[in-house]
Amino acid sequence: MTGDRVRANEALFDAVAARYDAVGFLAQAARFVAGAAAVQPGEAVLDVMTGTGAVAAEVVGRAGRVVGVDVSAGMLAQARARVPGAEFVRGDAAALPFLDGTFDVAVCAAGVFFLPDMPGGVREWARVVRPGGRVVVSTFGTGLLGPLPGLWRTRLSEVGLKPGAPPLGRLPTPEALADVLRAAGLTDVQADLHLLSYVLPDVGARWADIRAGLEGVPLASLPRREVAALEAAHHADLASLFDGGPLTVPLPVIVACGHVATF
Repeated sequence: MTGDRVRANEALFDAVAARYDAVGFLAQAARFVAGAAAVQPGEAVLDVMTGTGAVAAEVVGRAGRVVGVDVSAGMLAQARARVPGAEFVRGDAAALPFLDGTFDVAVCAAGVFFLPDMPGGVREWARVVRPGGRVVVSTFGTGLLGPLPGLWRTRLSEVGLKPGAPPLGRLPTPEALADVLRAAGLTDVQADLHLLSYVLPDVGARWADIRAGLEGVPLASLPRREVAALEAAHHADLASLFDGGPLTVPLPVIVACGHVATF
């Protein structure tokens, strides 16, 4: 990534690092991707764009070595506290500080769409994986969280703001993600859409997700009283959806796997 893009991503994720673990749907998706990576005992695993170490936490018990890399020092501080059995290194996902063929598998959960050059980034991840090893990458399909993001976008627009959001539209389908892996030179590429469900127990859980993740980043620019007013108004927006009980929304996770060529 360019220096400006790296610094922008670093600042963005440093700002949310302390509370990012509380975004429930991201945690659920990371657990699923970690399982899909099918890490075998003794394998060396690289968790690219590790964030707070959600994938690393899932595989550290069975892998031989787990290393997480991220540009955000704030995220890495959370990851080190969360997963003491893994190693965490600060670095650019597009220019990894590792030798060729260091790992058996590289995993990136919901991060590839931040890279300006997605095939170039995946090619770099493949570089540090041994021949015959694999690269596992995920994104989200269309319809993520059902009506919830749109309701929040509408509410926030009334105060002249837009929610923070990753550029998911760059990879809307399994085919689009598979094309990125093939363009990076990976072989035997397979990509699938997994239609998971995310259950929010109450309106407060949705607000907690907003405050903890990228959707809530614009709230930092508002006085506390305006944030409280937005919270109350959005609770009213959501009341009919929850109807006094839990709400289940779509969690479409796309996972692609490809292998590093052996020739």
